[in-house]
Amino acid sequence: MTKTIIMPKYGLQQDNGTVVEWRVKEGDHIDKGDILLDLETDKALFEYESPESGYVRKLVAQNGEEVPVLSVIAIITDEADEAIEDLTPTSTSTPTEETRQISDTEEQKPVLEAPTQRIKRSPAARRRARELNIDLAAIAGTGPGGRIVLADVELAASAAPSSTTLSRMRQAIGKTMAYSKSTIPHFYIATEIDMTDAETWRKNLAETDAIKLSVTDLFVKAAADALTQYPALNTSLDGDTAVIVHDTVNIGLAVGTDDGLVVPVIPNADQAFLTDLADERAQRVEEARQGRLRGDASATFTISNLGMYGITSFTAIVNPPEAAILAVGAAISRVVPIGDTMTIAVRQIAEVTLSADHRLVDGVVAAQFLQALKQNLEDVNKLESWL
Repeated sequence: MTKTIIMPKYGLQQDNGTVVEWRVKEGDHIDKGDILLDLETDKALFEYESPESGYVRKLVAQNGEEVPVLSVIAIITDEADEAIEDLTPTSTSTPTEETRQISDTEEQKPVLEAPTQRIKRSPAARRRARELNIDLAAIAGTGPGGRIVLADVELAASAAPSSTTLSRMRQAIGKTMAYSKSTIPHFYIATEIDMTDAETWRKNLAETDAIKLSVTDLFVKAAADALTQYPALNTSLDGDTAVIVHDTVNIGLAVGTDDGLVVPVIPNADQAFLTDLADERAQRVEEARQGRLRGDASATFTISNLGMYGITSFTAIVNPPEAAILAVGAAISRVVPIGDTMTIAVRQIAEVTLSADHRLVDGVVAAQFLQALKQNLEDVNKLESWL
């Protein structure tokens, strides 16, 4: 049986992807889940895992090529000597969650028949052009077959005017956020969380048991647990009416880099022990800062933590097609009353704000979610149970 591998679509605003380097060659046998290639989008570099098993018969897209999303990039068959069947524009591999979430209109486009201009360039040229905000389409390549090489980009940079334009990543971020604010009916609710006991417990773990957890780790685990109680916040909207109820809790973390904002994903965060979650979070954030993301999971809920910068309160924009995003501020010392008594104490209080899509979630459910989050973080016994 002939099967095809397509250029995946990782976001609503992604139009193209770039084959940076194939990890396999024609004739190789691959298993589902093997790393096929490194591919690049406007936001990051991904290791793409094969959605199929079989023999690689043809690499349709070459290293350095920019390819429209959902276009065929490779052909595989079940048997090594099997005849390759004729391919139609609609013959694609089994769709991933990302491709299932595109609109019906996009699915019906004959993307394989439409003539497209592919820019041939080396990975080094692509990276340098992105650093210098240079449009590769305006450069004449001097490499083999007209391929754009690093020297071509450097030459174009030396002749370019001093003014700059938005990088492709900043354009993609702006496009996504403008789409979110103009189409999603946001509403916002906030609460205060007493982090005093959680912070004491976290620091004692580091000193006595050499277990290092970040504040972000605690929020990821507490939010994942609360999402299992209020799954309406762990949904996505496909088109105008179809609601996708996710059976996994994948927490995305908004991470700032020199190039822009990226969102590494911690899959199955609700099922992970805190120590394992902390290791996974650290690894994925570091990959994101290096410009590499693993593309094996999509976020179902996002957290943005600016507390480490001393920001005490802010609101975030929902990352479509998710239902909500949580903004976490810094824990600051405040004098607060203790219960119903007349006594006061200095406590570490953090303000969090939930931004939600009113089409998917109402205020009561959002408030209940924040209440569960608060209870999780203020209960040291609960935190202990996750170790």
